[in-house]
Amino acid sequence: SLSTKQFTSIPTRAYLIKGVKVEVPHNTHVREDGSLEFIEDYAFDGSLHTRWTTCPVCIFYAMLTNKVWGAGDFIQSSSLNWVDLYPLAQYANQLVTTPDGNQEPRFAINTVIGDKAQAYQVLRDLASTFRGMTYWASNAIQVTGDHGNLDGSDVAPVHLYNNSNVTDGFFNYTGTSIKTRSTSIRVRYNDPDNFYKSNFVVVEDYDLIAKYGYQTKEIVAFGCTSKYQAQRMGRWMMAAEELDQKVISFSTGLEGVAVFPGQVFAVADEMIVGARQAGRVSSATTTAITCDQTISLPAGSNHKITCIMPDGDREIRDISSNGVNGAVVTCSAFSAAPQAQSVWSISSTELTEQKYRCLSIDENPDGTYSITGTEFNDSIYSTADSGTALEYDSVNVFDENPAAITNLTWSFAEVRINNNTVNRITWNWTRGTNGSTIIFG
Repeated sequence: SLSTKQFTSIPTRAYLIKGVKVEVPHNTHVREDGSLEFIEDYAFDGSLHTRWTTCPVCIFYAMLTNKVWGAGDFIQSSSLNWVDLYPLAQYANQLVTTPDGNQEPRFAINTVIGDKAQAYQVLRDLASTFRGMTYWASNAIQVTGDHGNLDGSDVAPVHLYNNSNVTDGFFNYTGTSIKTRSTSIRVRYNDPDNFYKSNFVVVEDYDLIAKYGYQTKEIVAFGCTSKYQAQRMGRWMMAAEELDQKVISFSTGLEGVAVFPGQVFAVADEMIVGARQAGRVSSATTTAITCDQTISLPAGSNHKITCIMPDGDREIRDISSNGVNGAVVTCSAFSAAPQAQSVWSISSTELTEQKYRCLSIDENPDGTYSITGTEFNDSIYSTADSGTALEYDSVNVFDENPAAITNLTWSFAEVRINNNTVNRITWNWTRGTNGSTIIFG
C-alpha cells in the first residue's frame, strides 16, 4: 500500500472491473477470460441464464432488450430470434490460435459505455465487434454476420441465379480501382499492457505498397483489448476491400425473397463463364433432369448438377458416368423432382458458380426485387484468422493466357484541349492470334 501523504494531490486511479451480467445461452459456461464455452452434446432449448461474459453477441442482445440502460423500452425480446443469434455466439467464442501459440476467443468485447449516445450508433458499434449487421423483416429484428462455418467448411449458397431467372437476362457489375484500395490499415485497440490506453496494430499489403505507395486507413476495433483480435480485424478489412472490387446487382421476380441480407447466393452468369452452363428445367424426375438446351460438360472431373427444389432449397447431385444424353442429365437422386421452369447449373473441379454475399434487397413497384451483393470468398476467414492468402475458384472457361502482342508502334502528336497544347502518345499493336472470342446467340 501507498500512503496518501506521498502525493501532493489525490492521485488518478483506474479500476479493472467485470461490468454488468447479461443473459447467455443456458448450455454454456464462462471461461476464465470471460468467453463462453458451449457444452458439447447439450442442445440449446432457447432458455437463458445470467452470467458475466465478454461475448459480444450476448452483450449486443442485452443492449437491445435491457429496459434500464438499453433499448428495452422500444424493443421486446420477442422481436429477436436466438435461432439467428446462437450461431453468431458460437462463432464469436470459438477459440483461435494466436501467433504466440496461445488461444483466445475470435471476438471479445471489454469496454465501458458511460455516456449518452444515439442508440442506433451504439448498436452498430457493438455489432461491428462480431462483423454483424441488422435489418427488419417478418416483423422482427434480424441479425446476421459475416462469418464462416465452425468446422471451416465452405458456406453453402441459399439460392441460385442465372441469366434465365433475372430481369432482361443480365447482371450488372461495378467495382473500384485497385489504386483506391488501402495498402496499410492501422487498427486502434485498448492495450491492457499499457493501462488500456490506445495502441495500434498495422496490417500491410507489401505488394500493393510497392506498386501504389502507402494508402493508409485507420479503423477502431470497438471494445477490443487484444492486439491479435485487432490484427484479425485488419486482415479481414484488407481482404474485404479486395473482394469489394466486384459488386453485383440485378432484378428478379419472386425468387428475390429466397435470399436475405447477409446470406450467400450463387450466380452462374454465362457472360462471365464464357459458356452457357445454366438455365431452366424443362421437365424432371428425381434422377433425370431435362434441361432447356443440349448439355456440354465443362472441363474437369467430378461433374455436378445444382437444382432448386420445390420447397426452395438448393441441392447438388453427382452427374452419372456417361450421364449426359442431349439435353437430359442423369444424376444421383434428388430429395424431390425439380419443378419445370426451376433453375439448374452444372459445375466441375474446373468450373464453379461465383458466390456473392447479399448486401440489400429492395422491392420495386412492378413486383420485382433488386438485389445487391459483393463477391464472397470462403477463404477470407482463414485469411483473417491466420494470415493466409485468398484462394480463388475457377468461375470461367478462359484457361489460356493470350499470346504476346506483336507489331507494337507508337506515335506522338500535339493536341489542343481547352486552349492548352498537350502532347499525346498513341499506341498500336496486333492482338495475339490465340485471343479467345465468345459469341452469344
